[in-house]
Amino acid sequence: MTDYTTDNRLNLEAYLATHTLPSGLGNKESACTMAAINLAMSGKLTAKIPDCMSEVLGKAAIGLQDAMPDKMRNSARYKRLIPNMPGTGRAQEQERLAILMDWMWGVVLPQIQPIADEHGFGAEWQSMCREKTAAAVYAATHAVYAATHAAWAAARAAAAVEAARAAVGAARAADDAAWAAADAAAWAAARVAAAAARDDFWETIDPIGVLARMTYLTGDNT
Repeated sequence: MTDYTTDNRLNLEAYLATHTLPSGLGNKESACTMAAINLAMSGKLTAKIPDCMSEVLGKAAIGLQDAMPDKMRNSARYKRLIPNMPGTGRAQEQERLAILMDWMWGVVLPQIQPIADEHGFGAEWQSMCREKTAAAVYAATHAVYAATHAAWAAARAAAAVEAARAAVGAARAADDAAWAAADAAAWAAARVAAAAARDDFWETIDPIGVLARMTYLTGDNT
């Protein structure tokens, strides 16, 4: 495991204080979350998750930082969190994945419920979020695609339900595939944001909060 040293942390904090985080990899003058971490640790511009960092957390951070608004991505709150991500290790991947999955099912996907109710697939969507099973996801998928009278809303919701299906499939896989579920959960958040189309969406689902819980697990900033 590559060590995350005090010098690495100081380099990262200095970089974050003076540079803007973009959506996507970016460049050395404006690097994404993971690239900024790698620049501080190795001087390389890459989105590779360091060996000392939780892969589930890394995958979630990559997806969510790309999806969240620029102002949120460059907020002091998020930039304070990033230096605590390296060094989290991979001994508690399933615990971190559980936090992310609970957030996806209980916070993110229910944001589409008003759209689902309006266009005729509300019961199936609610059951999917409550039951969190492959069968419930399949039923919701079928109901969404049957809502042909609401083409725009159904298309947006369909993208979200496809992400949920990917997440539930990946979460049932082996432990070493947990990163795939994390990737799918972040994808689901982006799709739900497009479907919900609300100004307060990102503040409501609070992606920084779930990344913080995944980073600290018990809430301790250590």
